[in-house]
Amino acid sequence: MAKNINITGILIFLVGAFLLLSGISALTGETSGINGFLSDIGARNNTLGIVIAVLEIIGGGLLIVSRFMSIGRLDGILRMALLVIWIVVILLGFFLNGAVKHIDTLGWWAGLVNHAIVLVILWMIKK
Repeated sequence: MAKNINITGILIFLVGAFLLLSGISALTGETSGINGFLSDIGARNNTLGIVIAVLEIIGGGLLIVSRFMSIGRLDGILRMALLVIWIVVILLGFFLNGAVKHIDTLGWWAGLVNHAIVLVILWMIKK
């Protein structure tokens, strides 16, 4: 008999790990992945980039911890806050910084799809 796999738990853990590692790499100067995006929106080595990185580290760490122990009401608040923060990141990175001029490029679309996947997972786990 096949046992039920808790897909939601796996997604929460993976998004937590993604956010944690992304925040750490942003603070250490890595320029690939999401951190290339931060450079593109001019958020590298400035207050906005540092704030986003710290929020990613805190949010990702708390998501991972929430899989192993109860963090009470903070869990629901955290998930909703991460959802809102990610929407802001998408708006800043893909629409409000002039990147809309590059909509016809494959990189713009690929980046938007990658961020949308994380957004949908955050939406799914917001409960």
